[in-house]
Amino acid sequence: MDLGPERRGAHLSRNVEALIDAVNDVGESWSIEAYLDAIAKRLLEKHEYATQAIVKARTIYHVDLEYAGIRGREPVSVEVRVSRDRAGAKKWAITVEARGMTVCPSSQETIASMKGLDPRTAPGHSQRVILRGTVESRGTMVRIEDIASALFSSFSAPTFTLLKRIEEAKLVVEAFRNPKFLEDVVRDAALRLAEKFRGLVGDDSIIEVEAWSQESIHPHNLYSYKRGTVGDIIAEYKSKQ
Repeated sequence: MDLGPERRGAHLSRNVEALIDAVNDVGESWSIEAYLDAIAKRLLEKHEYATQAIVKARTIYHVDLEYAGIRGREPVSVEVRVSRDRAGAKKWAITVEARGMTVCPSSQETIASMKGLDPRTAPGHSQRVILRGTVESRGTMVRIEDIASALFSSFSAPTFTLLKRIEEAKLVVEAFRNPKFLEDVVRDAALRLAEKFRGLVGDDSIIEVEAWSQESIHPHNLYSYKRGTVGDIIAEYKSKQ
């Protein structure tokens, strides 16, 4: 919660009380998001000097993933954030972090040209990518699984915890047929999130995507970032068609 200039410090014990009160109220705390909202509501009740309260929770969540006939139940990192003010206005923000791989289109095309090969099967360097997507809306919850699905679909290929030899081969072949720059991954993820949630959260909701590429042939890593409203991201895509 915020602290005005007229106060030197907050009553920290009240935060603990809010956590306990909310978790014991089964009617309000039926999900992570609802539990955080219940805590934020109680924080404002207990801290009469505060104008808003922000509550965050981080966890590991497992989602079902299928790609090129390969199936897995993969872990994703999740952060759920709820903010509430005294007027009752709420903002929800859910961040999901997924992992996948990319194949460099530039190296693949260059080698194909040099060796007279099909670019779709030519060698190229690949790297692992950490992709994080956030959907921020006013009082509307979105599903973790839906965010994760959009992220996993944006790589050259997702990565799997468990792969047999034939599955490894399938994954590599499909990834090399879908080469992407890191910027492509971020743009694709932003568009997928915007299209998936447009009817649920509204055009003014915020989409934020960032990615880190753990480079294989360079001594440095790459970073890419995109942020915009749902409406702006979709309009940008349509203007380039």
